[in-house]
Amino acid sequence: MNSFWADMIVKMSLPLATRWVEKQESVIMREGRPLSEWETMWAQDVGVSKPEEVRILPVPRIPTPGSWITRIFGVFGEGPTGMAVNYGIYLEASNATNPSLLVHELTHVAQFERMGGIGAFLEEYIYQCVSDGYWDCAMEQEARDAAAPFSRPPGG
Repeated sequence: MNSFWADMIVKMSLPLATRWVEKQESVIMREGRPLSEWETMWAQDVGVSKPEEVRILPVPRIPTPGSWITRIFGVFGEGPTGMAVNYGIYLEASNATNPSLLVHELTHVAQFERMGGIGAFLEEYIYQCVSDGYWDCAMEQEARDAAAPFSRPPGG
């Protein structure tokens, strides 16, 4: 997609996306649990500077923004199994003990921190998803790369 249209989509969706993420984060911060000792080490390994701020909330199904948004960005074809919203992380209950999934989401938390918070993260993330596609965007590639060692069988 050319940069004009990608910029336009970002500009139109950013205020709604920001409000949605802020709302979801407040739910997780209120109802979620802190990281365990191991999870804290993983968070530090992927660059989270404030792991004590992270909360995890297992849920039966990950909430997603309106279906029109997900169609535009080409994400969540079958529904996500995890989602980071700043310091909050939703994990699908059936995958809540999957270290690869958690490390993937912790990498997004580190990205939120590095980029300076929700607005800056979403602006870049949405732009990458619109321009390059969800699977090929650099932020998702970084998260997949960080999680890859946790996806292999022991000794594999």
